[in-house]
Amino acid sequence: MSEKTYRGAVIGLGIMGDVVDGLGGRNPDLLLPGNHAAAYVEHPRTALIAGATRDPERQARFGDKRGAPVYGDYREMLEAEQPDIVSIATPATVHAEMVVAAAAAGAKSIWCEKAMATSLDECDRMLSACEAAGAMLCINHQRRWDDRYQALKRLVDGGEIGALQAVQISFGRGRLCRGGSHAFDLALFFAADDIAWGWGWLSDPGSFDPGGTGVFETRSGIRIVIDGALGMNHGLRVELIGDGGMIQLVKDINQAQIWTPDEREQWRDFGALSQRSMPTNYPVRSPFLNALDDMIHCIETGAEPRSSGRDGMRAFEMITAIHLSHRAGKRPIEFPLVERDFEIPSN
Repeated sequence: MSEKTYRGAVIGLGIMGDVVDGLGGRNPDLLLPGNHAAAYVEHPRTALIAGATRDPERQARFGDKRGAPVYGDYREMLEAEQPDIVSIATPATVHAEMVVAAAAAGAKSIWCEKAMATSLDECDRMLSACEAAGAMLCINHQRRWDDRYQALKRLVDGGEIGALQAVQISFGRGRLCRGGSHAFDLALFFAADDIAWGWGWLSDPGSFDPGGTGVFETRSGIRIVIDGALGMNHGLRVELIGDGGMIQLVKDINQAQIWTPDEREQWRDFGALSQRSMPTNYPVRSPFLNALDDMIHCIETGAEPRSSGRDGMRAFEMITAIHLSHRAGKRPIEFPLVERDFEIPSN
C-alpha cells in the first residue's frame, strides 16, 4: 500500500513563506529548503497545493515559481483547497485568527511561524481551538527539528557535562519576539523544565518589539539568562553549563566547543578545562524537512510534535514576563503568568 501524500498550503508568501532560499547566499549556513513552500515541494510525502497573500507582487511570483493556485484571501483558500497541513508565515499580529480559521477548516496540522502570537490570551485561544478541532499546532522554532541541536541535546541529556546547571544565551539586534523567540525556546529545549519565576528589563521600551534581558529559574533550579538587549550585533551565542563541564556555541551550532575537566594531575586542582569539538558523525538535513517528517508521524500516530503549540506558548510567556517585570520596576514575576491579555505586537 502506498503512503499517503499530505496536501500543504502556505498563508503569507514573504521571507519564511516562499523567499528565504533566494536571498543571494547571504546565509551560507542555511540548510535548504529554508522556507515553507519549498519544503512542501521537496518532501517526498507532501505536495504544495496553494498559497495565499494580499500582496499582488508576491501572488505573481508564487504563481510563476510554484505553478500552484494563489489566493488574495486566506479564508477563501482554506475553504476551496481543504489542505491537510497549513503553514502560517505572516506577522504575529494575525497568527491567532489564522490558526483558529485553519483549525475550523479541518487542517490536520498547523505550522505557525514564531513568535506564536501577540498575547498569552491569543496563545490560549489558539491552543483551545486546535484541541477542540483535533488539529495539531506546531510553532516553527526550527532548532528543535535541527539534527545538530538534536545531537547536542542527546549529549547534554547523556551527562556529557554532568547535571545541567545554567543556560546562558545572547543575541544581537534587540528584538525579543522576532528573532529572540528562538533563544527562549532553545533554553526551554535544553532545560526541559517549567519556569518557576523570572525578572527582566527592556533596553528600548518605547520601540516596536524591543530588546531586553531576562533572568529565570526553573522549578528544578536551572538558571536561565537571555540577553537580547539593543546595542549588540552578534549572532546567537549559547553556553550550557553543567556541574561537570560546559558547552559553548560561538557561531550558533556551527562552532560547538565542549569543555570538560582536565584530568592531568598538575591541572586538576585548578579547575582547568580541556576543549574538544562536538562530534559530527550523524546525518544533517534541512529542519524544514525534518519538521514535516515529525508532523506526518504525529498525524499518523497521535504523538506530540517536537515543537508544539504549548512549547511556543511557554517561550512567549518568558518574553511577556520581561515586559511585565520591566513595567513593575524589575519585580520578579511568578509563573504561570496570571496577566494573559498583555500585548506585544511583532512582525
